[in-house]
Amino acid sequence: MLAPTGLCRCICGTGRKENFEPGGARQGDLEGAQESEEGVPPQPPQDEGLVQYSVLVDQPLRGVPIREGELHYLSAEDSVNKVTLSLYVNGFSLTHGTDRAPSMSVSLSPFALVRNCKFQTVHTADVNLSDYKIFKVSMFTQGNCYYFGVHKKDDREAEEERSRWVLDFSRAMRLVTQSLFPPFSISCDPLVSVASTGRRLMAGYLIHHDTPSVVSVMYCELHPHCQDRAKLTLYENELCNAALMDIWITERSVCNEKVGINCSCFCVEDHQFGTRTLSERKLWLRAISNVKVKLQNRAPEPTPDEINSYRLAIKEHINTIKTTLQSKAPTDALLRRSPPPQRPNFGQQPLFPSAFPPTPTRNAGDTGAAPESGAEASFEGCSGGHLGATHQLAH
Repeated sequence: MLAPTGLCRCICGTGRKENFEPGGARQGDLEGAQESEEGVPPQPPQDEGLVQYSVLVDQPLRGVPIREGELHYLSAEDSVNKVTLSLYVNGFSLTHGTDRAPSMSVSLSPFALVRNCKFQTVHTADVNLSDYKIFKVSMFTQGNCYYFGVHKKDDREAEEERSRWVLDFSRAMRLVTQSLFPPFSISCDPLVSVASTGRRLMAGYLIHHDTPSVVSVMYCELHPHCQDRAKLTLYENELCNAALMDIWITERSVCNEKVGINCSCFCVEDHQFGTRTLSERKLWLRAISNVKVKLQNRAPEPTPDEINSYRLAIKEHINTIKTTLQSKAPTDALLRRSPPPQRPNFGQQPLFPSAFPPTPTRNAGDTGAAPESGAEASFEGCSGGHLGATHQLAH
């Protein structure tokens, strides 16, 4: 029985050859599944309460494989097994040797990433890992990593094959994430009927990591600073009738992206979020970073006219990147719905008091491979997660 690796054990992005090269990647299998939202009429918002999805890895894989091929699976026991990997629109399965039934089946999560990697320790009892071009699939909020190696006589051919697998995995992860969002556009204008939105800078849906098994699709609203802090308010939906919690942002708040190929995840303090697209993540991080700059410079509380100016600047930026904010046409969610919890009692504690324990010290092994051309670089580096390193790291 093949088992996932519970901890990140690799060193990522430490050599020039580890950079992802999209030029060598295939453009085929998944592009047909990604369509534009143009021509889709907007739907009026409906108050259906908090929408949650299960991210357990045992969910059924959808349809037929979009790609199959032979890879080498690196297990936690430092053994290398030749497997047939079948990539589906919402996950993957591994079939060992001549077995007919898969020995492992894993459904993907919005909080998953894929990237090239390599190990400091290249020799095990039976194999030389330097012979393989390795990439990992990390379910970073669940603490699991899956390592795969491409082994070919020609080094360039192996690099190109790995690039194709990494790109196809990243596209499948994007589709899973995008399938959970309702149709919406980023809003900078407050709701006249909801007084609590009066200081809104920008708002939109984000996926929030609740527990290792559940995520929520929440409507998040960024507010400007007041005295020594700003806030991100989380609602059930865009009607903003039910506020779930406030995340307070100070000049020392941690706000980072997660580094992975086409990964659109980021964190604010110990809360993990996911966006529809890379451009949307960059927009949120830029807006939050600007608020932090105001706090760091001890800027006075903005006046209503200044808040309107901030909104206008955000709207102008949205217009310049409008085409990159579009994702796919609405489809059925690729994950199972979870029953919503009871509405929180704000007199005691918020619905989700903390998505993570305190962030551990950053490892060199969690820095990631360099994103492909066109992908955003980190604002302040990569943070958080439960992935540690069990091998000695290169410096």
